[in-house]
Amino acid sequence: MSVTESGLIIPEIDEIVNFYTPETVEETARETGFVERESKFGGIEFLGIMTEGLYAEPGASLNRMAAMAKEINPELEITGPGIHQRIDETGVAFLKKSLSKAFEISTSKEIDESIPRLLENFQRVYLIDSTGVSLPESVSSIWRGSGGDGPQAAMKLQLMLDYKSGEYVNIAPTDGVTPDQSYITEAVKLLDIGDLAIFDLGYAKKEAMLDIADSGAYFVSRLNHQLCLYVEDENETLTKFDLVKKLRKAEKKGTMACEYGVWITDGDRKLKVRVIAERVPDEVANERRRKLRQKAKKKGYVPTSSYLYLQGWSLYITSVGAELLPAESVGLVYGIRWQIELVFKAWKSYHGLTELKGKRAERIECFIYGRLIMIAIMAVLSNSIRRYLWKTKKRELSFLKTISHFRLKAFKALSFITTHISFAKFLKDEFFEACRLCMMDSRKRLSTAQKVRMANAPSSLPL
Repeated sequence: MSVTESGLIIPEIDEIVNFYTPETVEETARETGFVERESKFGGIEFLGIMTEGLYAEPGASLNRMAAMAKEINPELEITGPGIHQRIDETGVAFLKKSLSKAFEISTSKEIDESIPRLLENFQRVYLIDSTGVSLPESVSSIWRGSGGDGPQAAMKLQLMLDYKSGEYVNIAPTDGVTPDQSYITEAVKLLDIGDLAIFDLGYAKKEAMLDIADSGAYFVSRLNHQLCLYVEDENETLTKFDLVKKLRKAEKKGTMACEYGVWITDGDRKLKVRVIAERVPDEVANERRRKLRQKAKKKGYVPTSSYLYLQGWSLYITSVGAELLPAESVGLVYGIRWQIELVFKAWKSYHGLTELKGKRAERIECFIYGRLIMIAIMAVLSNSIRRYLWKTKKRELSFLKTISHFRLKAFKALSFITTHISFAKFLKDEFFEACRLCMMDSRKRLSTAQKVRMANAPSSLPL
């Protein structure tokens, strides 16, 4: 069944409804050992509680969870202690596998009209970043924190988001001390020909950059000042490139932006890249230097004069050619990465990812995986609403308003999730209600996305 209004098909609603199909859920529950024999309290009740139920009430007690189960299955009689017994290692495994299935929801690659021509040349535009969440000390053996002044237990969530479709391609939970550079190696494996990856310095590993180029994809990143850059002479011999020297000359000429074609290497491998440098206002440069000196003092070292000088420039490195991405648009496209910060804010403040209750490791893990499932589902639903709003009204959707709207409705969803037609109608009604109530407020200041839409004409910067 496809949900329609005036001929409009919303395939994402069918995908979400199918995800909660009791027969499919029970199959996953049996595969993971959560359900071993016939039981009135099965996978669908547990999944409903840990997703829609705790989405509405993150701090729900065990007795409250038992009441949620009855909303799903009126014939079920289970108590708080009964729920407690089912929150175990098999429950964690069941939700973890359900999360992987949630990522399969709506594999549509539909790109809406709001995506700017500046990004048309790329198949997908991946934003890669991470956020940390402090956890109760009782799970420190599973989710290790930094300790000391930091939390004893913490989780880091690595996110790979396709900016063009809004799809969460991957969410990888790791402990809090796993470095970002260890994830970029895995992220590269998900890239295909024509994709663009945008990431910050924490992921800027030269081996990964070369791997991205080998896969036929591209990258844009901030430049690590310690990365060795080279230029090639007429004999194809590589010699070290002195970026600081070049920038000082440009500054004397009053140049505000520069582009340099250089090489990076790793053993026998080498890659031609572009370095884009943009002057920043003096007050911005001075504030950067102040923070750098403060950080260096705390860690017991003295920043070099060259590094201090570079604080006066915004530096980017990219493998994208000028014919695909003009130099003056590189920094603007890199700025898209900050959209992922809005996603992380939503996870913590609106999705309630940090609203943990209980101390048992299994309960905390079940909460985390249940919440990640809802985050994946809401990404699919909100992006469908976003596309519809832009096509019909040329209005942008407020992601945060949408999350708040569906959290308010989440408990009501419990009574519908086992019935395909009723659940689909419920989601359809809320889809159009969100279209009406969750549009972004009009504002005079342009958003990053709007600035990118306006930047389409290629040009060049001085070398």
